[in-house]
Amino acid sequence: MLHYDPLRKRLFGLRDVATFTMFIEEYDTITLDVVKIYTKQDGEKYTFPFAWCSCFDYNENWVIQVRTRFENPSVNAYWLKMDLNLVGVKEDIVTDFHLMPNVHNFLTMTYDIEKTKLILCTWQHGSIELSLYMFHLDPHQSGKFPYKNESLVLLYKTKEGEDIEVTKDVWNPVKREVLFMIQTQNDETFKTTNYMLRVQFDTLAILEKTVLTEKQLPLFELWEYFYLSDN
Repeated sequence: MLHYDPLRKRLFGLRDVATFTMFIEEYDTITLDVVKIYTKQDGEKYTFPFAWCSCFDYNENWVIQVRTRFENPSVNAYWLKMDLNLVGVKEDIVTDFHLMPNVHNFLTMTYDIEKTKLILCTWQHGSIELSLYMFHLDPHQSGKFPYKNESLVLLYKTKEGEDIEVTKDVWNPVKREVLFMIQTQNDETFKTTNYMLRVQFDTLAILEKTVLTEKQLPLFELWEYFYLSDN
């Protein structure tokens, strides 16, 4: 987790020091030195971050994450909200933490802070071999999940013997599109295939699906992807 706050001109993120200890801290934007510790968290109590499942609202000054924990026989998802207005006031800034039954984990969370105030989430029902779905989630409804599946939209359908290994998202607020970078792997041959998909945020319509070769983008899974404005 790493977020930039354009209102307060600050950079902050989460860092794990030991297996069960995490810090939310602010960094100098030039040296990246730690300048302030917001809170210390116990991973056994508040579980662990998974993938890039974190959203920051700089207007309301909160962070929402969907975290995970292995609880035999499966991985479970937990909704966690931190109120950054409590930094310096309380040691524990978590205001909402609860189990999301039968969710298991999210893969990505793309937040539209400027218009709809909705999060575009991707989800596999807890297994890398299952197809990837997307849906909108309202952050003010405490992680209310569309269990009836009426609002789930298929993003990528896995083939037999195929696993989804990597899913990354990039938000383009100007075009109101999300760019998904997805890598799959064949269970038998271990061959990987890299995909680039463009999705319209509001309608969840898939605008483009392209296979990227290793020559076009080497080390696909190791890159982090960002949107850079022309301004």
